[in-house]
Amino acid sequence: MRNTITFAFYSVILLFSACKTEPDSKAIKQEVLNIHDKLMIDGEKVIKNRMKLDTLLLSTELKTATDSSRQKISALIDKLNKADENMMDWMHFFKDDFKGKTEQEDLNYYKSQMIKIREVEDNYIKATKESDSVLKIYNINPAEKMEMSNHKH
Repeated sequence: MRNTITFAFYSVILLFSACKTEPDSKAIKQEVLNIHDKLMIDGEKVIKNRMKLDTLLLSTELKTATDSSRQKISALIDKLNKADENMMDWMHFFKDDFKGKTEQEDLNYYKSQMIKIREVEDNYIKATKESDSVLKIYNINPAEKMEMSNHKH
């Protein structure tokens, strides 16, 4: 009797360990949407930092600065603009209501979107960190990151 219980116990463990624990398309879609929501808030910081850099570029302090400093700030403004454009492009092409023919097609679509939105996120992080650093050099407070409200899809 004890061997039967032990065998059944190990059989159940083997059965559960053999099951894949890969998330389904709905879980991946939700994670993509959560990242999007976070990036919408981060996007406000990108825009505010860009505006502060624009103002700095026009300031009298920077008019007397070296061409190298002015070019660096201009390039950073371009980087912030590009990060924002990438987000807008991703949102334009993202299909929130994607319906493939199979669960696997849905899963593949949302996995591909996860890769794309993570790239957008990386660009936002790099651009905001760099812009924060430059603004601090000129004693300008970078934009504050806003808190995410309880946004549901």
